[in-house]
Amino acid sequence: MKITLSIIKADVGSIGGHTKPSERMLARARDRISEAVERKLLIDGMVTYTGDDIALVMSHGNGVGAASVHGFAWETFLAATDEAREAGLYGTGQDLLVDSPSGNVRGAGPAVAEISFERDPRSKDRAAEQFLVFAGDKCSPGAYSLPLYAVFCDPMHNGGLLLSPKLHKGFTLTIIDMNHASASGDRVIRLDVPERAWDVACLLQNPDRFAIEAIHSRHKPDEQVVSVSATRLHNIAGTYTGKDDPVAIVRTQGIFPALEEIVEPYLLGHFVTGDCRGSHVMPLMPVAIDTAVAGAYCLPIISCVACSMDPMGRFTGETLDVFGNVAWDATRLKVQQKADEWRRQGFIGPTMASHAELAYTGIMDTLSGLEREFAHRAEAR
Repeated sequence: MKITLSIIKADVGSIGGHTKPSERMLARARDRISEAVERKLLIDGMVTYTGDDIALVMSHGNGVGAASVHGFAWETFLAATDEAREAGLYGTGQDLLVDSPSGNVRGAGPAVAEISFERDPRSKDRAAEQFLVFAGDKCSPGAYSLPLYAVFCDPMHNGGLLLSPKLHKGFTLTIIDMNHASASGDRVIRLDVPERAWDVACLLQNPDRFAIEAIHSRHKPDEQVVSVSATRLHNIAGTYTGKDDPVAIVRTQGIFPALEEIVEPYLLGHFVTGDCRGSHVMPLMPVAIDTAVAGAYCLPIISCVACSMDPMGRFTGETLDVFGNVAWDATRLKVQQKADEWRRQGFIGPTMASHAELAYTGIMDTLSGLEREFAHRAEAR
């Protein structure tokens, strides 16, 4: 049975600022998911939030990029926007950047990650289907690149690369140039690892331009392991509209890395572009699902839900909140301490986002005005 797993996420309004969606917004989205399951558009679905973003996690048989599913998600976000507008919430419809998308909502504002696969209990390699759903807020799409590199390229982080013959065959990474905006399509490169791991590293060194978009197994090349929503909102809108707040699907176990191996890199609290106004480079904090943003600086945050899928494509019978476990409390404290120390430097130097990112903010208007006031001074003799 061919199953497509789709995650579509957007910020369409929140309470008191960029904090969390209202319960009425979430209830409206959940009602629509239930209705879509009843009329068999979806096999299964759930609604979560991370910070101010609502995530629709859906399984269906319509394939990647299905107009019916993407249209349903868009209408669901419009319905949630109506609830937010009626309540006077902040940023209503913020991530809905076009009036009406033509089928696929990728490139219209919402973050989209999708994978299609064969769900077959008789499969030698994937008799059971397990997957993780990651959702980030206040961070750029490159936020997943360092953890994914560590898992799929570095045995210092993932012992399975040495211990599992099927993982040892390596993976193919698809990396997208997020600065490329063209009607002709995306600009991507596919690199096999471990042979070209250093070439991958050269690209990922610039996480604001290059990001891992997909990963495929080389043990079974038709099996996609990872999908990431590697798109830039400012490339769509032409101005700063908020951070890109990416989502990712990572399939686990068997011919893929184990859950424990996939989440291990998030112990670091690595630095990503994000924060309040998307203006700073800050450490990424793992948080429980349905966590509001309420702390100083609007730290970049990430949630992770672990799911198992039955042979019919259902996965919501019982799920696991990975970062909600007490095992991550020490990491959260460490990340908060890193952030406190880092932000003491304020606006000077590397604590702020690069000028390539700040180009979409008001600081460039100020710099342009100051440029006209500069004068050439004659050299003293």
